[in-house]
Amino acid sequence: MAKYVKASDSIIEVVNDQGKKLKVTERAYNIVYKSKGFKPVNEVSNAAKEANVENTNEVDYFALSAEELQEIKNDDLKAFLDKEGINYKSNDTKDDLIKLITGE
Repeated sequence: MAKYVKASDSIIEVVNDQGKKLKVTERAYNIVYKSKGFKPVNEVSNAAKEANVENTNEVDYFALSAEELQEIKNDDLKAFLDKEGINYKSNDTKDDLIKLITGE
């Protein structure tokens, strides 16, 4: 049986701070998921791209979610940690670096 969705209720992909992705209608997002901290995937990607600038002195990575930090290059994460005086191992993975920034 075909599934019909109103044009105004298009399907969007949303993600929460822990990286859980769901496909929901716009209406469901606005009523349920938005208040639970979910964001449309395109907003998360755009925020990460805006944060990924040449000069890491202008970006506060502490204000970004783990999902947003995933979009940033390891070298930029390490430069930010160096600037903040946070120690890390040279063989730390991206997930390790993100945990240092998010405090997990």
